[in-house]
Amino acid sequence: MTVTSAPRRTQHERRDASRTALIGATLELLDEVGYANLSVADICERAGRSVGTHLHHFGTKSALVAAAVDHLADVRITAMRAELVEHPRSGLDAALDIGWSFYRGPTFLVALELWNAARTDPELRDHLLRVEENIDREALALMSELASGAVGEEDIRGTRFAVASMRGLAMRRALYGDTGIDYAWTQMKPLLLKALS
Repeated sequence: MTVTSAPRRTQHERRDASRTALIGATLELLDEVGYANLSVADICERAGRSVGTHLHHFGTKSALVAAAVDHLADVRITAMRAELVEHPRSGLDAALDIGWSFYRGPTFLVALELWNAARTDPELRDHLLRVEENIDREALALMSELASGAVGEEDIRGTRFAVASMRGLAMRRALYGDTGIDYAWTQMKPLLLKALS
């Protein structure tokens, strides 16, 4: 009888697996306990990694959270694009719905938690500002693409108003949960359509 063992992972694969586990645990715990209650020890326990592994890959809690922010941004942007592929549509109405699905999605509250933490953490704030600018740029580009010229370059302020309105509505979830959020969107959307038309 021949016993074959699984091929050994390379150092690069082990490094990536550790980073992924730590980032995933960070995002889970941010959602569950918030930034103020987030500890490196809890992150490492959740990830099944040692504190030494965290120190080796990230060095500080802020650096780990910054890496998690980058990952979260990628997830949010990919989700927007995937929604469009799955449900191809065009026009201003579709642009608003895609934008709303992005802010209505599960990653927004984690991002909101980080915004609050960034108020008193300059290192996190600097990183988060760059990430959020990238997300806004992607959201605006996708909405303009979907609007098929309905929103021109000269009306980019109107599109920014729409994004800010969606973000504000989504922030209500921090206090009220999902209760009434979809109804509130049905009330807001016609106003945004009118403002952008």
